[in-house]
Amino acid sequence: MPLLTPERKRRLDLSLNALLILCLLVAGAVFLGYSEGYGMLLAPVGWVVALGVFRRWRWAYFASAVWALACYQLAKEGLEFEVLKRVVMIFSMPLVVLSIYLHEVLARR
Repeated sequence: MPLLTPERKRRLDLSLNALLILCLLVAGAVFLGYSEGYGMLLAPVGWVVALGVFRRWRWAYFASAVWALACYQLAKEGLEFEVLKRVVMIFSMPLVVLSIYLHEVLARR
């Protein structure tokens, strides 16, 4: 019996999609909470991308990868996420990989 049946793979992919949505919502909330004035502009962007991932739009998975790279770069240069710098940098790269994987598996064509 195979370890990963098609049904289990489908459930795993949907769970990973939910994890990506959760991470995007949390990133938007962190921008809203920690930022000065521009956080009011960046937070809704993360939430719109999360909505697109929820709806499984192709562009949203690409946008989530870009969003994760942007968070990584902001943390690396010390422009944002001063308190959470290492955490953001550690979790951003797997989110890029996850976004690309889910784009190939779940995105509607």
